[in-house]
Amino acid sequence: MNQTRDLIIRLNRIEGQVKALRRTLENDTAHADCVKTLSQVKAVTNALKHFGEAFSHSAVKRCFAEHVQQGRIASRVEDIINSAFSM
Repeated sequence: MNQTRDLIIRLNRIEGQVKALRRTLENDTAHADCVKTLSQVKAVTNALKHFGEAFSHSAVKRCFAEHVQQGRIASRVEDIINSAFSM
């Protein structure tokens, strides 16, 4: 469950970044320093992208392990590909 804990830590960081962005907008300071605000948006976007990559890696690995044992790997590969590319 170490991977799950790491993913939760990532999400907590992302949540903090999003809250900081919200405060910036609520305090009407986003326009005062638009470069800083855009940097925050980019940081949140990148953090979420990296979370998605880490989650996908972990989930696919686990999914393959479970389905190899059950002999249903072909159908699961199809499901994973459809899910990954329909985002």
